[in-house]
Amino acid sequence: MADRYWILGTGSWDSTTTTNWSASSGGAGGASVPTASDNVFFDANSNVLATAFTVTMANTPRVCNDFTASGLDGTMTLAGSAIGLTVSGSLTFQATNFTRSYTGITTFNATTTGKTVTTNGVVFGGQVIFNGVGGGWTLGSAISSGNQTITFTSGTFDTSSSGNYAVTAGGIDSNTTTARTINLNASTVTLGGSSAINFATSTNLTFNAGTSTINGSGASPTFAGGGKTFYNVAFTSTALSAPSITGANTFNNLSITGQTTIGIGVLSLSANQTINGTFTVSAGTAAPYRIFLASDTIGTTRTLTCAAVSLTDTDFRDITIAGAASPASGTRLGDCKGNSGITFPAAKTVFYAFTGSSTWGSRVWASTSGGTRDNNQFPLAQDTAVFPAATYPAFGSTVTIEANFNIGTIDMSLNTSNNMTLATGTTTPAIYGNWINGTGITLSGTGTLSFAGRTTQQITSSAKTFTQPITINSPSGSVTLQDALLTTGIATTLTNGTLDLNGKTLTVGTRFTTATGTKNLTFNGGTLVCPNANTTSFNNAVPTGFTTTAGTGTGTISMTAATAKTFVGGGSTFNCTLNQGGAGALTITGANTFSNITNTVQPASVLFTAATTSTFTNFNLSGTSGNLITIGSVTAASHTLSKASGTVSVSFCSISYSSATGGATWEALTTNGNVDGGNNSGWIFTTPPAPSAGNGNFLMFF
Repeated sequence: MADRYWILGTGSWDSTTTTNWSASSGGAGGASVPTASDNVFFDANSNVLATAFTVTMANTPRVCNDFTASGLDGTMTLAGSAIGLTVSGSLTFQATNFTRSYTGITTFNATTTGKTVTTNGVVFGGQVIFNGVGGGWTLGSAISSGNQTITFTSGTFDTSSSGNYAVTAGGIDSNTTTARTINLNASTVTLGGSSAINFATSTNLTFNAGTSTINGSGASPTFAGGGKTFYNVAFTSTALSAPSITGANTFNNLSITGQTTIGIGVLSLSANQTINGTFTVSAGTAAPYRIFLASDTIGTTRTLTCAAVSLTDTDFRDITIAGAASPASGTRLGDCKGNSGITFPAAKTVFYAFTGSSTWGSRVWASTSGGTRDNNQFPLAQDTAVFPAATYPAFGSTVTIEANFNIGTIDMSLNTSNNMTLATGTTTPAIYGNWINGTGITLSGTGTLSFAGRTTQQITSSAKTFTQPITINSPSGSVTLQDALLTTGIATTLTNGTLDLNGKTLTVGTRFTTATGTKNLTFNGGTLVCPNANTTSFNNAVPTGFTTTAGTGTGTISMTAATAKTFVGGGSTFNCTLNQGGAGALTITGANTFSNITNTVQPASVLFTAATTSTFTNFNLSGTSGNLITIGSVTAASHTLSKASGTVSVSFCSISYSSATGGATWEALTTNGNVDGGNNSGWIFTTPPAPSAGNGNFLMFF
């Protein structure tokens, strides 16, 4: 072990240059570059006279034992961006005359205890890592890495029980399995990054929260607590976006600061939480300044066991409040379904009461039609928002839903003539009641409308086109069409619950698709029209949990694009007719089961995936003379068509690479205009000759 002193002012700390290193303070240069066992010093003799100087970290690794900057009489800047400075001992920054623009990682790797880190208000310009098996570090002052992460990999870190020094960082990360200890004592920890706490893998982590306070000040911090016990934790941003808590954690107090902008911050929970003190959601500026507390998985309950609560302007979904605070109540609480242990305000009906254009979250709602506008009448998830006739809003006005609000019923049925526009822009509001258009309204927007009411919801389009994509995400609930519905939004997605066409026609935009969940498509004589040409016009992307119900009447999925389109069946059973309704080739993927298959135009092609079996109750594809229906495989290999019994008789079909099985008789007689394109089996293309004496058959008499 040796001591190395910086001399001669500005210079480069690299792996070879010895000009600026001396064996004594102010001594001659030429001493060796510091090794991991050498102590480095920056002092009053490190510069020329009292001038400012810069030490540039030029290449890696830069190593030392103790790092001490003390007694400086001119401003020293530690600069550069080389990837690492590794300190095997203690570190001290001088409170004055020392700045750091260095952006590389600083690693502390001591393997013995008793090390100190004293920055005296100087901010690390990059990530800080504590990683030394058997090492121990105690703060001698507050520590800050700016908005960079402080990582604890091994060893013991202590904020000092005597100093309770503050920690400021982008986040604290200890996501590993090696033995490590973090002692926060009574310190305040401020974390401004997107990953505030990452203890996702908490094996061998000893975390002593003491009486500390952890403030997540970022707009969307994740708090992966790893099931540890914390003291006071607060999400302090006044403009929250989408913070989350993972792990079944325990808190003394847990709080969320009220919002100062109109909108909704979504705090999602992936596990149950215990709050031994008070769970607080502070009041925003007014009712439209909201917090949405929700399970990360719709339909899966998360329980908050609370000793006490203080709740204002909060929406809840799939949340149970248990413990001494149950049943919990508060001010302007929104019920987004799946909740228990919470007392919500009774559902109310409010009325738009502004004469012109405005936004949903503005002071535009009144308790009576034409009444006094009051922000406290902002419609909650259990409420009904009514747009009165003609006067409110005035002719040609636009009402904009400016945030991802949770909305109950929207009733515009009285609006029949004043050309009002309801605009959603790119926002993605969730609807928990009915949607009722008026004949005088126009819809605009590109963000998804999610129907999530878990009861029987209804959509009345009044012949108005939805420009928004629509998602049905209503576990154990249903959404029923009251009339024909046309959406030009990119996708209509069925995730959870039942979409009941109710004998009506639903025409989707680019595609109809399924997502993870338990979902059902009920026809009741209705028709799903997929009019666009693309590779996923109908996309049963997540067939697990997907069912169809015929109900009353004959249901139909009609693929009407005039050019190529694909039906991605996912191997499901479709209790409906699949209709090739457009001239473009229809490709069917997956081993699916259908009630029937038909076509309404010809010529056209129906192509199956090779090596799959498609099963039918009925099979009714037919062309006309000169306009054949092509039945084939996507590639030059056979597919299988199966029908259990009866006779299939097609006309004017060109068939190839098709194996017909299942017990039924499959007739494609050439006398009915059919063409044997080759590589077929099971199809009958010519009528067998009748038995007669002339063909070698014998009649026997007894």
